[in-house]
Amino acid sequence: MKGEKQMIYKKITFKADPFSYDLRFDDRITLVGGDSGTGKTVLYEILEDLRLTDEYKAIKLFNYKSDNLLEAVKQCRDNFIVIDNADILIDDDIRRFINFEFSNQYMLFLRNCDGLNVSDKSFKVLKLENNRITLEEELFVI
Repeated sequence: MKGEKQMIYKKITFKADPFSYDLRFDDRITLVGGDSGTGKTVLYEILEDLRLTDEYKAIKLFNYKSDNLLEAVKQCRDNFIVIDNADILIDDDIRRFINFEFSNQYMLFLRNCDGLNVSDKSFKVLKLENNRITLEEELFVI
C-alpha cells in the first residue's frame, strides 16, 4: 500500500562456505557501516549470486558500475535494494526517493546517514563469530 512502510525480507540466510550468513533486519532502511576490509563488498558480491534464486529474486544491486543510479532506483518497486559505496553514490535526489518510496526496503553500505529517515535500529555492522556472519546493532556517536 502507498505510504505504508514495507519489509521485503525480515531475514536473509544462506551459506557461502566456510561461512553461514544470518542477516536480520529491523527497519526498512538498514545502514551497514564498518571499516574497509570488514566484508561489506564481499557480502555485496555474494548477493549478486543469491539474487538469482527464487527466494531472493527481489534483491536489486547497485554499485559504482551502475549506470544512471537515480533512474534505475526509481524503477524499483517492492524490491530489496542494496547499494555498495552509498556514501559516494547517493545524492539528495536518491535520498529523497529512499525516504518517500515505501514499497522498497534498503541495505546501504555507508557511514553517513545525513538526509535519511532512519531509526536507532537502522545502524548495523557485520559481525563474525564461529564462521557465522550476522548484522549487529552499531551505536554511532554523532
